[in-house]
Amino acid sequence: MTREVDFLLVGGGPACATAADTLRYEGARGSIVIIAAEPHLPYTRPALSKQFLLGTRPRDRLDMFGEDFYRKEQIGLLLATRATAVDPSEHLVQTDAAGDFHYGKLLIATGSRPNRLKIPGGDIPGIFYLRTLEDAEKIKNAAMDGNARAVIIGGNFIGMEMASTLRQKGLTVTLLVKTNALFDTLQANVLSEFFLNYYRDRGVEILFEDCPSEFQGEDRVHQVITNAGRTIPCDMVVIGIGASPEIEFLNGSEIEVSDGIVVDQYLQASRPDIFAAGDVAVFFDPVFQTRRRVQHWDNAVKQGRLAAKNMLGQRRSYGGVSYFFSDVFDITFEFFGSVKDINERVERGALAKRSFALFYLKDSVPKALFSIGRPAAEIKAVESLIQHRVSLDPFRVALPDPEFELDEIPAQTVFILQGGGALGAFECGVLKALEEARIYPDVVAGVSIGALNGAIVAGNPRNASAALEAFWNDLAVDTPEVGDETLRQLLTSWQVMVFGSPKFFRPRWLMPFSIPTDLASSWTSFYDPSPVKELLRKYVDFSRLKSSPVRLMVNAVNVETAQLETFDSYIDELTPEHILASGSLPPGFPWTRVGEKYYWDGGIVSNSPLEQLIEHCGASGKRVFIIDLYSIQKPLPKDLPGVMARRDEIVYSERVRKDLRAHELVHDFRRLVDEILNTLPGDSAGVIRQRPSYVQLMGDLAPLKITRIILDRKEGELPTRDYDFSTKSLERHKRAGYLAARKVLNETAGATR
Repeated sequence: MTREVDFLLVGGGPACATAADTLRYEGARGSIVIIAAEPHLPYTRPALSKQFLLGTRPRDRLDMFGEDFYRKEQIGLLLATRATAVDPSEHLVQTDAAGDFHYGKLLIATGSRPNRLKIPGGDIPGIFYLRTLEDAEKIKNAAMDGNARAVIIGGNFIGMEMASTLRQKGLTVTLLVKTNALFDTLQANVLSEFFLNYYRDRGVEILFEDCPSEFQGEDRVHQVITNAGRTIPCDMVVIGIGASPEIEFLNGSEIEVSDGIVVDQYLQASRPDIFAAGDVAVFFDPVFQTRRRVQHWDNAVKQGRLAAKNMLGQRRSYGGVSYFFSDVFDITFEFFGSVKDINERVERGALAKRSFALFYLKDSVPKALFSIGRPAAEIKAVESLIQHRVSLDPFRVALPDPEFELDEIPAQTVFILQGGGALGAFECGVLKALEEARIYPDVVAGVSIGALNGAIVAGNPRNASAALEAFWNDLAVDTPEVGDETLRQLLTSWQVMVFGSPKFFRPRWLMPFSIPTDLASSWTSFYDPSPVKELLRKYVDFSRLKSSPVRLMVNAVNVETAQLETFDSYIDELTPEHILASGSLPPGFPWTRVGEKYYWDGGIVSNSPLEQLIEHCGASGKRVFIIDLYSIQKPLPKDLPGVMARRDEIVYSERVRKDLRAHELVHDFRRLVDEILNTLPGDSAGVIRQRPSYVQLMGDLAPLKITRIILDRKEGELPTRDYDFSTKSLERHKRAGYLAARKVLNETAGATR
């Protein structure tokens, strides 16, 4: 029998459980089914090597969600069932115990399996690998005898956690390490030495540069023979030498795989409607500009949530800094980022005092952080600095000082550019003044005409004002000079409406009719904006945008789904079509096709992409310059043209939305969490405060510093000013932008003296 399922989730771990929860939370109405190989509800796996074995977290407290959750949310859960094959062309998944499934969208999150040692005696009872709850229960039973002798193979995370746990249970523990250092993946001698002494002080024997060559025993393992000729007596062996993705069932499916399932920035696989998350996903990491596969719990949760949103068509790209944590004896530590290609390390605090951070840098830019006992705010700040590739060179002297507050380092300078047609010339003047003041953006986010300006800024980093000036000169339209300014504006607007702007848009009624869709009854817009695409190519090398030091983000509305989407040079291969999509304001301009989707002007939903910027880049430590083309506060209009102008100002003005009640609730909940933590015995509160989830939710963010530069509407200006592309009007807007920016910068400088 073949069942029809809208959302089929293959895998019984955190990615699928989180994805199912997210689908329902985001409003998915179709059927959801999870296929899980294990006979248990999805559970919290990191506890297996620590609290579960120690007995501080019993089995009934491991489940991520209880049975009531799946029943209430109408999520089907097929346990002890494995996917055996996938046929993408038929949208079909075959299983070993529940028949076949036709899916609408498929998520593959089957996790990984432990790498096994293939040496003599490898199948003798008493040799364990830790991956599942059954594995943990077998190890727990074997360790019931506190006088037992355990040999742990592997000097990284699983091996180190198992050595710690079994030693705390009273076992005699020998740790066999193939390399010459503990936690060698951290690439730091200071950490390896610290953990070596820390473990030895607690009675763990550590043998370096050796590995097993044979296990011996009859009914049960009783000794390990090593390559160096050692004989190590034991009652049990636990092996932790890495893991490989569970993807064998994809053989013949034509889904692209390497060291896992290859996915794009949206976690979508090479075949339509298939996504992958967690241990099996080989994804592109935009922070480190490389493909990675991360085998940690927190990453699986994060990617499960992201995959679910993209299964619903939300087009959310992977971002942020991957992280993990570990508990060994009475220490909890976190690690953020990647140590690949780093060339410098900076220490902060003291390991002996259990308050220590190690910054990994490449050419003064932070790439990774190791932290023990440091405040959540500091960890969160460093995460932001890693994510946004901020040079710490100006702060090199202060960096080792534990009292130096890292959240004071501005992570990024951001320009927010609104849409407003011809008023975009004001942005040209503002950007010239900012450039003269040596204020350069790390990110520029634009909508409509702001997207065009933003593309030129990103395409000409640190030297954009000249290109912008030339671009606006090209857009200018020669119009007759008249003595009366109001009459001149009216004539100019009439000329542009009838004849267009030669290098921007042309009216359809002046274009030759050659096919039936050229007839007015088939029009979907009044103008054809094709000329501006060629003009953009003149000033922007789109092939180099992805490598530009200025990140470009532009918004557009999907015509068919009404969703506001963000195109991001950090992620996407941007083209003139992406930029034009952001400015395709109906009914003047037609929708713009990007791939298989159709877009209108992002200003229809939001004329200021500040909220989308925060959503994609975070708010921590940002210095934001918002260029407002529409005034927020104005007196009552006096006539009908004034009413029309004020309407546009209200519709398109920027509003930083702060829900005070929500802010109060967040503050109250943070205070409540800390009050609860302070009631916990011993060091329990300190352990929880080092959890990445605590850091993410409770770390105080550096403030968002906003500077506004506002275009004030002058008396006598007509509502048609946003399509007055006359040379005179554009020059006036440029000059006004330049002077407004200079004034704001002078006032800001005076206030900080």
